[in-house]
Amino acid sequence: MSRESLLEFYQAFRTDLTLQQQLEGITDPSEYANEAVNLGASRGFEFTHEDVEAVIANPSAFLEESIGEELGDFELQVVAGGCKVSCYSQV
Repeated sequence: MSRESLLEFYQAFRTDLTLQQQLEGITDPSEYANEAVNLGASRGFEFTHEDVEAVIANPSAFLEESIGEELGDFELQVVAGGCKVSCYSQV
């Protein structure tokens, strides 16, 4: 399932500085989604451009589901709307 794969990719992304650096500085949501899909595919994760865009549009449910614990400062900032697309690379 695409959603499960995106959750797994995000868990890897949270701890992999190389992945974070590859998405750093991308401010266009469509470009960010495309690059995330490509990076995920290169590491065996299968999710769609639309999956990533849905997370960008409404990150709160995804973050709570993916982290499985109380949200930290960064996740709260994302949920509160104080973060643009490029800050997702700082997770």
